[in-house]
Amino acid sequence: MDFDDLKSHLDRLFAPRAGASARDQASGLREALVEFKVGIGQIREALERTEHELAGARREAADYERRGRLALEIEDTETAELAQEFLAKAASRVDLLERKVILQRDELRLAEEDYESTKQRFQSASRGIPFEPTPSADATGDPGSDAGMSSFEQFGLEQRSREAAVEAQLAHLKKKLGERQ
Repeated sequence: MDFDDLKSHLDRLFAPRAGASARDQASGLREALVEFKVGIGQIREALERTEHELAGARREAADYERRGRLALEIEDTETAELAQEFLAKAASRVDLLERKVILQRDELRLAEEDYESTKQRFQSASRGIPFEPTPSADATGDPGSDAGMSSFEQFGLEQRSREAAVEAQLAHLKKKLGERQ
């Protein structure tokens, strides 16, 4: 599994689900963290394999260079030309593997950063704090929007709003019951 496969799978896991609570999202995030660990392990293994291949290619290039030098010393031009030909191929392979190692290291760094971000989201969601920002009033053009608020502040505001709605509904029900008696 490469980084792109891991990202597309996690995007499906992170897709907003209608009516999903933060705690429901936490279970999906826990699964994502496990998959991240597996994916990061696979990326590390691939990087180690490539670094091992690179070390071998460097040794091979050094061998061809040494053989070419020795062939020139004994004036064996045919062997020296062959060594130069193989050295050019080995040098191209070394260059390719060096670029591959750089890319794999970048891929690993990105995966680790995404893992840490997901870990923070999981910790918030497991405490009941949603990790997905709620659609703000700013998108509707309302000047009194909460666009500058953190997700924690938005959660607190939403929580107070829900509590106020419950209190109002309870007061309405009490009033209704009081009228019947």
